[in-house]
Amino acid sequence: MSAGDSVGSTTRATVDHEPKPTTVYTENHGAFQCFLQGNLTTHKVVCITYHDIGLNHSSYVDFLNTPDMAAIKTRMCFLHINAPGQQDNAEKLAENYHFPTMQQLADVIPYILKEIGVTDNHDLLGLGEGAGANILLRFAFANPRMLGLILLECSSTAAGFKEWGQEKVASWNLTHRGMNQMAERYLLWHHLGTQPDEKLDYVKSYRASLYERMNAHNLALFIDRFTNRNNITLNLKDIKCPVLLATGKKSPHYKEVETLHEHLTCDKNILAPDGVYGDIKEESPSKLAESMVLFLQGIHLLSGVPLLRLHHTAELGETSTKPRSDSMNAYDQPHKH
Repeated sequence: MSAGDSVGSTTRATVDHEPKPTTVYTENHGAFQCFLQGNLTTHKVVCITYHDIGLNHSSYVDFLNTPDMAAIKTRMCFLHINAPGQQDNAEKLAENYHFPTMQQLADVIPYILKEIGVTDNHDLLGLGEGAGANILLRFAFANPRMLGLILLECSSTAAGFKEWGQEKVASWNLTHRGMNQMAERYLLWHHLGTQPDEKLDYVKSYRASLYERMNAHNLALFIDRFTNRNNITLNLKDIKCPVLLATGKKSPHYKEVETLHEHLTCDKNILAPDGVYGDIKEESPSKLAESMVLFLQGIHLLSGVPLLRLHHTAELGETSTKPRSDSMNAYDQPHKH
């Protein structure tokens, strides 16, 4: 099965892959602002994306616009789901609004898909980061239509005491003080680890987005729900589709990702390059993009796409370009202690 044919002219393809906003209204959890990239009629595969705390759909749009993602971007649809109130310039959620739990955010995805126009004839992929990766992991437990999951900085465990304390403090400050330096420092650490100063341009733009575009009250509610997530490690046996995990060896979430990898019983691969402290989409988009191409070729998607020889291939010692699942295993083996 192919991930989709070309859309015809370059102009048409460009138009089809401009993010188109739509709002889905749910009975129990209010509005979800979503963005669709691609043509549901042309493409059979739909990749659902879900963002982390302190981010929204725009981080995926930026990643898809990198040159390294060109081979994937135009060959499937991308449905970006924003958690309630997390979109740019969102209005403050009502004081009596009960923000959905992580499980409830996962459980509402089928309704969102139906309202957007995704049918039973479409195959599904998942691309999630942090909190969004946890949500898509839960969604996949009961959805055999999933062809594969690509999970960045994903944890299946409940928050540890240190994480719980940090996130509670950040949530309280956002609720009572709005966006402030303490909450900002926590979010920078969460996304960029211990070396944010090495990414001054990204830090500057991310900091501006926190103060200018994110609603602090709404973000506090999302952080609080993520902090109080339950442990789903025992459910990992229910994941049947292949999974690609991605993190950085110096990421603050590296241990959680390794724990998830150890407990998954499905076909699985892990990308954990040296020198990546946080958001791999931002720090090493070429490595992530090539890993995604290999992963998708291994599950019989993108079979007609030649693997781009990116600058890091020789560094990792990977030489084969065959679209086989074991090529991904050779590409980046799980790291043992």
